[in-house]
Amino acid sequence: MNTRRSSKINKLQQDFGEQLPKLKATGIILAGGKNSRMKKNKAFLELEGRPLVERSLAVLQTVFSEVLISSNKPELFGQYEVPVIQDEILDQGPLEGLYQGLKAATFDEVFFVACDMPFLEAGLIRLLAKWIPEYDIVVPRLQFGTHPLHAFYHRRCLPTIKRNLEAGCLKVSGFSQSCAVKYVDETELQGFDDLSKILCNVNTPEDWLAILKE
Repeated sequence: MNTRRSSKINKLQQDFGEQLPKLKATGIILAGGKNSRMKKNKAFLELEGRPLVERSLAVLQTVFSEVLISSNKPELFGQYEVPVIQDEILDQGPLEGLYQGLKAATFDEVFFVACDMPFLEAGLIRLLAKWIPEYDIVVPRLQFGTHPLHAFYHRRCLPTIKRNLEAGCLKVSGFSQSCAVKYVDETELQGFDDLSKILCNVNTPEDWLAILKE
């Protein structure tokens, strides 16, 4: 990583993460979406002068011993010198990203997050991690829905994901009934002030404008 880019990431890490020991787990940013509603690559939308992918890297690198990016355009992320995983079969959506990520990860426990979540919270990620040794999937569930693209998945999920991919069942939530899932509800997340903000993601230009106005 070039010195200038490295210093920016280090500064963001100081802003976003406590200096705690890194988890022996892998964090993966899913940046392979088509961005059809946004009409531009969401990973490079800038908030406070930093691309979202750079902000996410800064958070994940304070939490995890290994950080990867999932994208079919690795040339876009070369400046970060983070390994980039590509799909083997295109147009399978994020489920293919989960499958390839779990195969590529050094660790059995893997946190996946969409690249379009501007306000990741290291403390929340660490809290979710405490359940993953006992469960195959750990996913936050709030009043307004679950967040399977801000969740932990264990390598034990690989056979089930593979079967679903082969059957054309591409929903990320579609294989969870065959796995041991821990839904972490709001009552277990009371130490965080604004969960709706932490877990928000950007789908449309209108979403992005609303975030910029905050």
